[in-house]
Amino acid sequence: MTRSSRQHLLMLFSCVAAMGLPACGGSDGGSTVAATPGPAPAPSPAPAPAAATVVSGAAVKGPVANATVTIKSASGATLATGSTNASGAYSISVPANSGDVVIEITGGTYIDEATNASTALATPLRNVLTLNGGTVEGYVTPLTTMAYTYAFGTATTGVTASAFNTRAASVASQFQLTSLNTLPVVSGSLNTYGQVLRGLSQYLATNNVTLQAFTTTAYTPTQWTAFTSLYNTAYRTANPTSTVSFSFDGAGLTVSGTGTGGGTGTCGIGVSGTVAAAGISVPLNLNFCVAGIAAGSCSAGNSSLSQALSGQGGLAGAANLQYTYSSTCAAGATTITLR
Repeated sequence: MTRSSRQHLLMLFSCVAAMGLPACGGSDGGSTVAATPGPAPAPSPAPAPAAATVVSGAAVKGPVANATVTIKSASGATLATGSTNASGAYSISVPANSGDVVIEITGGTYIDEATNASTALATPLRNVLTLNGGTVEGYVTPLTTMAYTYAFGTATTGVTASAFNTRAASVASQFQLTSLNTLPVVSGSLNTYGQVLRGLSQYLATNNVTLQAFTTTAYTPTQWTAFTSLYNTAYRTANPTSTVSFSFDGAGLTVSGTGTGGGTGTCGIGVSGTVAAAGISVPLNLNFCVAGIAAGSCSAGNSSLSQALSGQGGLAGAANLQYTYSSTCAAGATTITLR
């Protein structure tokens, strides 16, 4: 073996003894051994999905069964849908931190507390909640819907829980309730909220007022005063053992929002027709002055006007109604201001 061969063998043994160190080679251009790559780093874990907010509650007028529940964002976009069960209850998951949302109930049927008749829900019921994760309860009733009307009129966008809660507190105070967002018990052993809703059903049935007219009409202070006597009579009929009485003044309740008013126009509306009293048909002549409409919009085509008149005192049960419209209001007309 030549001297050069022995040198190459010694270098090879040295490489083996070193367990494959990165490179071994002779000064005369021998081959190089590549390093073995280490293990690849573990991938970063995927971020955990945001927890959903679960909205649970019920639609009650009595319990509204098989209704569609739609949860909408403050801008009107649909976030989730579901349905109520036979007792009016629902539970729906929506994206976490959805902020202020509208709970809207449509369709379905309920057993009317006054007539015990199965009745189709003909007008939407609404409530407004703030969703920031976890579980939130939302109970939707005619009174939460009335609070929505006072807060936003007919608007379906620009909804805030703050504005709604202010009106809801005022409506609750008028009906001697601590909160509107709690479960009304309307059968068996009624709670206070259930008694109020039973009284409301009796009022609607006795005075031939539709649920839609009641929940979408903004009463004036004068109309609230007139409502006091009618509602107290209905409440005592529906709850004969109760000694509670009510005195409505509409405090804190004025129409807000952009859906029904805010304009500078005024419209005088004359209403004529007939109304039955003690089995006798008598003439009806009423004058209303609606302020806050858009300038130049005093006509039958303005839906804000028909909404303003819907369910107004004196019109319940009237027939053969005729309407006249004028840019000026008659002296002594009942004033309705839309905002």
